[in-house]
Amino acid sequence: MQCPECGESAADVRLSYCENCGAKMPARPAAAPRPSSARGNRPSRPASEPAYASELMDEEEEIRQQGRASSSRAPAAAPPPKVEEDDGYTGPRWLKDVPGHSQSVLGAGLVVFSLVLSILPFFPNVGVLGTLLTLVGAVALVARELRRDGNAPGWVDSVPLVLMRPEVPAVFTLLLLALTVRLLSGFNLLVPLWAAGTVLIALEQTRLVIAGPDGVSRHLDVRSLVGFPRVVALAGVAMCVVALFLPWGKMTADGSPLPSNVPVPGSARAGPPELRVIPTHRPSDDSLYSQGGGIQTRSGWDLPMSELPELALLALLVIAALRPEVERPAFLRWVPVGAVSVSLLWALMGVRLAVGPLAFLLGLGAVGFYAVRHALGRDEPDGLLPPEDDPYDPDQDLETEPDSGSRR
Repeated sequence: MQCPECGESAADVRLSYCENCGAKMPARPAAAPRPSSARGNRPSRPASEPAYASELMDEEEEIRQQGRASSSRAPAAAPPPKVEEDDGYTGPRWLKDVPGHSQSVLGAGLVVFSLVLSILPFFPNVGVLGTLLTLVGAVALVARELRRDGNAPGWVDSVPLVLMRPEVPAVFTLLLLALTVRLLSGFNLLVPLWAAGTVLIALEQTRLVIAGPDGVSRHLDVRSLVGFPRVVALAGVAMCVVALFLPWGKMTADGSPLPSNVPVPGSARAGPPELRVIPTHRPSDDSLYSQGGGIQTRSGWDLPMSELPELALLALLVIAALRPEVERPAFLRWVPVGAVSVSLLWALMGVRLAVGPLAFLLGLGAVGFYAVRHALGRDEPDGLLPPEDDPYDPDQDLETEPDSGSRR
């Protein structure tokens, strides 16, 4: 507010006279009326205080009450917390984050991780053939499970439809079981990891594609393997698998087979013929004094492609367990002969004078006996053979003879 006489601005609007010239200041406009509720809640001021002091205190009290009201309204104006959307999954929690919510996909991941670990030198492996078949089967199984779940990515469409048949996961499960036996030749961390993945796949695929009236098992009759002559093939395959765990000869520390001209350590043959060496026995791992140090016994699994005869003989048993009424191509009758031939060629490549090769050849002979009968069409057990129609029936002749005599 300015003085009308000197034009000096007053420091306090409540002053009635100018502090510079003493002239009367214009009247101050009336203040807006405050709510009665706010005034009724304020404590009474002492009468000794000036009027402007009471007004300042009233304004400060109003500002303080407005701050309390805004702070009390702040929590109510906060946005509600976000609620995570539920995807409708009601299965086990340990499969919630697995693609397709399938334990077969999880098992396939464990198996593939085992294949990656088998690259390291201190882990066993399933061989080149077993690795390739396992990778193809794992891709086909994962693609089938993702398509069954309904959330298949784009790469699933590039998988051939022939790999989506229910027989593929059944054969893949049987392959994993066979390769598990292959890994039992040396126990380490890879064996339980592979076995866990195999069990997860076997439990779910048995329920989905193997067991049940519409499963693959309706084409097989496993009990027929205990009848002659199929029981001979079953016993022969079991003997061949056990023979792979037996000694098949000697090999050096680097895994190469021991040549036949390596002299025996510490014997008289180790020296030149003009010297007379006293025969002594030295440790086989004494590489300083013996030429054949580091020699160790190898089993049939240590030979290259040792999984080939196992898988071939397993396929022979599957063909032998097929029911007679199941339609099959004509060339399938020669598959057992081919499996025996492949196994025999593999055994002859690594045969040595040891107990393992002899037991393997003995079991292979029993399997070959069944394979020949199967190729000739005489492999069915006696209970499954159809009755033969005999054109000559002597009882029928006895019944017709009196009739013929009466006619005469």
